[in-house]
Amino acid sequence: MEKKYPYQQLLERVNNSSDITPKNKAGLNDFLKNEHPGDVLFTKWTEPPIIEKGKCARVWDVDGKEYIDCIGGFSSMNIGHGDERVAKVIYDQYIKLSHWFDFPTPERLKLVKRLIDITPGDYKKKVRLALSGSDAVEIAIRTARNYTKKTHIISFYGAYHGQNIATIGITGAGSMHRWYNPIPAADHCIERFPYAYCYRCVYGKEYPGCDMHCVKAIDMIMSSTQTSLGNPYTKINNVAAMIVEPMQSSSGYIVPPREFLVELRKLADKYGFMLIFDEIQAGMGRTGKMFAAEHSGVAPDITIIGKALGGGVPMSAIVARAEYFDEMTPGYIVSTYAGYALGCAASNKVLDIFEEDDLLNKVTETGKHLEKVIEDYKNRHPVVGTYSQIGVYFGIEYVMDRKTKEPAPAFTMELVDTLRTEGLLAQMNGYHNNRISFVPPLVITKKDVDDIFAIMNRITEKLEKKYNII
Repeated sequence: MEKKYPYQQLLERVNNSSDITPKNKAGLNDFLKNEHPGDVLFTKWTEPPIIEKGKCARVWDVDGKEYIDCIGGFSSMNIGHGDERVAKVIYDQYIKLSHWFDFPTPERLKLVKRLIDITPGDYKKKVRLALSGSDAVEIAIRTARNYTKKTHIISFYGAYHGQNIATIGITGAGSMHRWYNPIPAADHCIERFPYAYCYRCVYGKEYPGCDMHCVKAIDMIMSSTQTSLGNPYTKINNVAAMIVEPMQSSSGYIVPPREFLVELRKLADKYGFMLIFDEIQAGMGRTGKMFAAEHSGVAPDITIIGKALGGGVPMSAIVARAEYFDEMTPGYIVSTYAGYALGCAASNKVLDIFEEDDLLNKVTETGKHLEKVIEDYKNRHPVVGTYSQIGVYFGIEYVMDRKTKEPAPAFTMELVDTLRTEGLLAQMNGYHNNRISFVPPLVITKKDVDDIFAIMNRITEKLEKKYNII
């Protein structure tokens, strides 16, 4: 039998479907014929739409269908789609100076000072600008190893920190790792531990009676003489840094207990390694605070910012203790477009909009309404095992049975697909492909929340009957 490549199989599925509208079908054909199927598009829906335009918290596909956007560019479009204030700044800056090189410009100098001011930590800071989250994570890891002269990095299962050669090792996704074989450097000197995912604690504990065993387990390992992490009896520490998401995003928008970051800070101080917070998805206002770590009152040694910073144009940043960068000699880091004037101007306007529109308070107020609505949704539907929610950062986990917590991946996939047909875009993810994460722009309103859950309640009830979940 002749081998069929993935793109051929997907093409057949698209062309055999009677549910895909004409321009969407034509667009998907072009995409599969001219690009590659390795993008994440077909991991989110079986029949994804081709999006043509967006405004605030809504998007429209090429056939004119309107959707409530709970993808939000994977937390890139926090200020909403089509903000004319950002568009004007981008236009004006392009005419004035769009880019020169990785050199200072007035907008860059202004942005760096603002990032120093808004990030957690009352120590002296310095900043490095970059383009993507992966870029920023790589620079943070390089910086940690360069400053400490140590090799090991601790990360967590379920984490997503990027997908290039430098970052894939600290990303805990087996489906991604397989494409990097047989390159051995992908997880060189990386140690991974379970995240504080309390609903499915791998240690069999229950919060709050667990005494944060997930952190104590790391301490127990590090206190041993028989690991590569070091030997406390001879005062050897091989760990340069621990990198952690204050809230774990790509695994389903999981919110850990407040004590998790507090105890990780203590652990870092005890053993003398850097604590790096990846705020790329949870940061920039999504939780009702500018950075998710603020809910725990913990300051990292390095904060990584990305996605939403540019308001739709590529921008990221690494904000670190000044001494980490001070000993670098010129030429240590260079990137053609890093800190480009147009991106810095857009980022400065994004920060302006947070102040002008009082976005953090609005997210908090919308979050209070959402908290009631999502709790009602859980009470109405036995398929809902648990959910996480703070501000407009929320994810829902689906199970076949609440007592056994058996994951419901088939239900979840059909729910996501059916939500798409009903005009709501959200994404399936989770440790067992049984969570849906919702990433709307921060400008989402209480009415939008009600509209989302009107659709959710109707479709969930229908599918519960189909799957005999009672």
